[in-house]
Amino acid sequence: MKKLTTLLLAAGLVFAASAPASAVDLKMDGQYLFNFVTGERVGTGQNFDEAGQRLRLGMTLTANENLSGYFQVQVGTGVDSTNTYDWGSDPSGNSTKIGMRQAYVDWVIPQTVVKVRMGRQLVGLPEDAFGKNAIMHPGWQGRDGIVVTAPATDWLDLTAFWLRAGYDSVNTYDTDQSNKSDYFAATAAFKFDGFSFTPYVMYASLDESSVWDEDENDYVAGNAVNTSADGTSILADGNAFWAGTNFVMSYFDPFVLKVSGAYGMVSYDTSNDGVNYQDRHGWYVQAKASYKTAYGTPIFGGWYGSGDDSDAQYKGQGWIPAWAGRFHPTFGYSAGEFGLFDTTVRHNISGTWGLQAGIEDVSFLQDLTHKFTVTWFQGTNDKNQWSATENPYKYMTDNDNVVEFNLASTYKIYKNLTACLELAYMITDYSDGDHATWAAGNETDKDGWSTALTFQYMF
Repeated sequence: MKKLTTLLLAAGLVFAASAPASAVDLKMDGQYLFNFVTGERVGTGQNFDEAGQRLRLGMTLTANENLSGYFQVQVGTGVDSTNTYDWGSDPSGNSTKIGMRQAYVDWVIPQTVVKVRMGRQLVGLPEDAFGKNAIMHPGWQGRDGIVVTAPATDWLDLTAFWLRAGYDSVNTYDTDQSNKSDYFAATAAFKFDGFSFTPYVMYASLDESSVWDEDENDYVAGNAVNTSADGTSILADGNAFWAGTNFVMSYFDPFVLKVSGAYGMVSYDTSNDGVNYQDRHGWYVQAKASYKTAYGTPIFGGWYGSGDDSDAQYKGQGWIPAWAGRFHPTFGYSAGEFGLFDTTVRHNISGTWGLQAGIEDVSFLQDLTHKFTVTWFQGTNDKNQWSATENPYKYMTDNDNVVEFNLASTYKIYKNLTACLELAYMITDYSDGDHATWAAGNETDKDGWSTALTFQYMF
């Protein structure tokens, strides 16, 4: 019996050796962030003082130039919603979560140049003038779907994607029900000598009981969103549509001009329950100019986000819908800290307009750069709109304004280690009359400040 076993093992080794070999190249990447923030929130003067860290660890598995896979986990998704391990919140470390941030496969359709990426990935709409995208930014977490990219000509690239935003299924012997939210988009990237632009369109089919997955959803998705349970469950079927573009002109380099704009709307089907859920539509424009010199790069920019008219029935009815959109022109007022903690939770361009002037890439010492900006925020919501109970920080009327001063200093300690110190001070001028009920128990005009020290190790 022992001899027979030995012969069978030997035969197995022979067959294994003769089988075609399959191997992939493995490449690791990662990012450590350590973040220390403190300050006082604008409007309320409430203090915040947080320290934490996060690790993102990824690996690329490449079979050949036409096929590869990527997998990334995030360590420190937190015991709360900060996507961060907050120092001191869990001394044992046992509650620190490990989450899948990305997991996708890249492949090229045979005999073509069409690239396909399928799986959980970072995908969003084209970048706005102030960076990121106010409708849909890739954000900190991945999204599930398929992205197809094809170079049509030397000056045109076409991209289309389908994303499954939310899914809630109920399957029993006598019921087969599937509620889901799906997003479909197409973009065209035109690139010429001295200028480029990328128009895009996106459509969303929203099913009742599926997930909207939107920050500030009580404004953006309207009262057709259930905020009492998980804050994201859609209470009625609906449809949403967006169209926009960006534009970059570098023909007169070192002068660069960036312009972007978009329109969006969402409507709900109320035929099933007769409830008048809140439809909405809105728009925004952004513009930013820069001129690079030997001493730094002066910048000047502005934006306008539509707000509520005096005859709007609900708050946020004149705001553009968004799916985790991001608009962060400053550190403090618009949650633009370089690090981990969201100290203000305002990400939306809607209901505000503003101007910004400053200078960036200023350097007096090797590996140390500075950026300084002054920014003016003004509300675009009508002063007569129903907002008496609302924090003016979140809902600014056309009588409210804020001035913010920012200074950021970035030092490259080593090739892979960077430190950044950000300072922000906000001077508020809110109208108590427009927020009478809210102001009764709060200091409406309380100024705010924020400081954030971040260390980033990337490999």
